[in-house]
Amino acid sequence: AIPSDAQDSIIGIIGENFSALNTEDGWIGGLMDLSGASGYWFITSEDVDFSFNLPSFDDNLSRKTNDNKMIPDLYQFEQSRNQAFYFIDEAEIDGKPLTTEDLIIAYNGDVIVGSRYWYGEVTDVPAMGLDHGEVYSGYASEGDIITFKVLDASSNKLIDMRSDKSIAWNSNGLFITSLSELVIPESISLTSAYPNPFNPVTMVEMNIPYEMEVRVAIHDMLGRHITELATGIHGAGSYELNWDASEHASGIYFVKMIAGGQTSIQKIMLIK
Repeated sequence: AIPSDAQDSIIGIIGENFSALNTEDGWIGGLMDLSGASGYWFITSEDVDFSFNLPSFDDNLSRKTNDNKMIPDLYQFEQSRNQAFYFIDEAEIDGKPLTTEDLIIAYNGDVIVGSRYWYGEVTDVPAMGLDHGEVYSGYASEGDIITFKVLDASSNKLIDMRSDKSIAWNSNGLFITSLSELVIPESISLTSAYPNPFNPVTMVEMNIPYEMEVRVAIHDMLGRHITELATGIHGAGSYELNWDASEHASGIYFVKMIAGGQTSIQKIMLIK
């Protein structure tokens, strides 16, 4: 419906519970057409106007329409006026891609805020935000981090998933991410920093077997606190923590992790 010259200025389109994102490789997402009597948000890079072009029935659409399977009652959610969409470009469980029978579920904390069956290509999973009414209690607000689970059709089990990036929710946000199965660590640990020695960025990974309060901080040779890498309650999983020491002098530093009543300390060396 939209002329190609107008499409160049359009980043994405958001409808009720479906969206489309304009990428270098073409449009992705579950929104396939513009329907009369429906309203849409257009996310644009500049002012743009166009007149509606009635598409030909002979047009060969490169995308396949999502078949709109009925979501099980347990995983349904309330449509909100405030919504964001997470475009899942890849999703794997045990190294195997999802099937169209697998349901991706979006959570804000322990509250379901969206769900969508995987439809074999980039799948737009909605994540609803706070709105008026008690039914929206616990829904996403600005800055919240959305997490995901998959109802695996082959085992009928809920599988915790790990996103390849942590993206803060915002209304009308359009985000691209990948999901993989979250492997739960067996014990609390802090991996060796890599690289070490480093300049100016190094990374450590902390492993948490269950939800707990965690504090990971950097200290200098005199024991002075430099910065926090992690603090507060964290759920089970593995977390990559990066420290950019661009503004600090060369020397010996220490990474100190306190979690579950345990303390781990390792030495790292900044060389400029």
